[in-house]
Amino acid sequence: ADSILLQVTTGCSHNKCTFCATYKDKRFRIKDDKIILSDIIFASNYMKRQDRVFLMDGDALIIPQKRLMWILNRIKEHLPWVRRVGTYANVKSINMKSLEDLIELRENGLRIIYLGIETGHDEIREKIRKGSNARKAIQMGKKVREAGIKLSVTVLLGIGGRENSLEHARATGELLSDMDPNY
Repeated sequence: ADSILLQVTTGCSHNKCTFCATYKDKRFRIKDDKIILSDIIFASNYMKRQDRVFLMDGDALIIPQKRLMWILNRIKEHLPWVRRVGTYANVKSINMKSLEDLIELRENGLRIIYLGIETGHDEIREKIRKGSNARKAIQMGKKVREAGIKLSVTVLLGIGGRENSLEHARATGELLSDMDPNY
C-alpha cells in the first residue's frame, strides 16, 4: 500500500507450505547486488512520494546480515525520505538472526516484520508443513518484539478444517496471546 516494492529475493526460502502456491514455480535465490542497487536508484528517481519500502519476495530476512545491512544502507543513501522498511519473515529466518542483529536492522530502518503464523496448533502446523512448532514461533515473535521491530502476524482461519476448527482456534488464540504481536 503506497510502498516501494523492492524485490531482493526471488521465491520463498521455505517454499514447503501445503496451502501456498505463490512461489512453487520459483527457485529461491537472493538477487544480485547490482540489480538491487539499480532498482533502488530507479526508485530514487521515480518514487519520491512513497515513504515506505517493502523488501520482497517471500522471506527477505533470510539474507545474510552483512548483505541485508548493505541493502538498508543503500536505501538510506538513495531514498532518504523513506521512514519504514518492512519484510516477510519466517520462524527459521528470525531464528538465524541474533537479537543484536535484529536491533541493528531496526536501527537501520527495518521497522516491521510480517510473519505467517497460520495456526498455533502443532498437528496442523506439521500437516501444512509450516517448518516449526508453535513454541518456536512464539519465541521468534517475542524476539522480534524485543528488538523493537513491529510484528504483524497472519492467521489462516479455516486451515484446520471443520474437524479441527475449535482446536485450531484455541491453540491460535493461546499463541497470539503469548506472542503479543502488534498486528
